[in-house]
Amino acid sequence: MPLGRALLDLVFAPICLGCDGPIAPGDAARLICRRCRARLPVPPAPLCARCGAPRLRTGRQERELSCRECEHWPPAVRAARSACLLLPPADRVVHQLKYRGWWALAQPMAERMAAVALPPDVVAEARVVVPVPTTAARRRERGYNQAELLARGYAKRTGRQLLRALERSTGASSQTSLQPAQRAANVSSAFRLAAGVERGLLAAHIILVDDVLTTGATAGECTRVLVAAGARAVSIVTFARAPTVREVPT
Repeated sequence: MPLGRALLDLVFAPICLGCDGPIAPGDAARLICRRCRARLPVPPAPLCARCGAPRLRTGRQERELSCRECEHWPPAVRAARSACLLLPPADRVVHQLKYRGWWALAQPMAERMAAVALPPDVVAEARVVVPVPTTAARRRERGYNQAELLARGYAKRTGRQLLRALERSTGASSQTSLQPAQRAANVSSAFRLAAGVERGLLAAHIILVDDVLTTGATAGECTRVLVAAGARAVSIVTFARAPTVREVPT
């Protein structure tokens, strides 16, 4: 570590954005301390092969059941994976990026997303990364689109092409407090294709990037627009996914 930065750390100890604790002088981890990085809750196996949702097991003889998380998703959605569950400290990290102006957090978050294992066919086929767009009002308010920052970091780390293929066509209200059916209605027709991107989408397998995956309503609506423009398949990568109650196979 450069001497100047070490001295600054001694006088102005950097604070972790995940726990508000001090980051130890000389620690190479910035913004998020090593303890919080280690505590990011990884989705526990076994996972749904399609959407990556944790699947509870009873220990009895099991039969394959459809996954309630993704059974109503558009058929073109090939897979979804998330780096962690939206539980402490991941929820705090997302909040800091999305609402508190800590745009630099996108880099360590994208680094964690780039380490997520994808199905082999997604790794082989998907070469284009598309961020979920935000409204013009929210972009002006925050100064950035957090999904685009994550997508840029993810594309750079995985050697893929970033394509801003989607735009927000309506100022839909926040999804945070809505129930699943309300979420789907809220984003219906909320997205449109950006001008001049059709060639980059033709027959492509797209990786759609967002900060959080909840019900999949936003990703599903984005998928419909991308497929209508010529994309062949869409896979989803997010930093976190919201934990939900799931059916236990019997």
